[in-house]
Amino acid sequence: MNPAQKRAVQYSGLINRLVSTIQENQDLLNPEFEILRKALDRDQVDKVDPVRYKRYQHDFEKGAVDYKKLADQLKKGKAPARLMGIHLSLVSSFNKYVEGCEMMSESINDDQTIDRQKFDDAEKIQDENMDKFSKLMQKMAAMGQ
Repeated sequence: MNPAQKRAVQYSGLINRLVSTIQENQDLLNPEFEILRKALDRDQVDKVDPVRYKRYQHDFEKGAVDYKKLADQLKKGKAPARLMGIHLSLVSSFNKYVEGCEMMSESINDDQTIDRQKFDDAEKIQDENMDKFSKLMQKMAAMGQ
């Protein structure tokens, strides 16, 4: 295997691990997000079971940390030359997504309140950037990566 092929295989492995970890985190966090979103929309955050609320808060914090580690790994990834442009765009959109995750985590307060504006803004940032990330992944797949 020549160096270019080795780089392509390593990069493909990185992308597969990244996507798998994102999916695992989303499978855990999305149901919790839905509960918090519903409680926030109904002005009933204080009615969420306190033990569950603390668990959700912890899970969101851990998710943000995990996503930050993934972003660092992606940034360090060595994409094949033909994918460098897409790679740089992936890094950018994923970093913005992570910023949204961190913002959402920060919006979930210790006193069982949620900063509505911060939570809403974070959701928008996450949605926009995960959509961009997904489209870039599709483009990469179409290029045969």
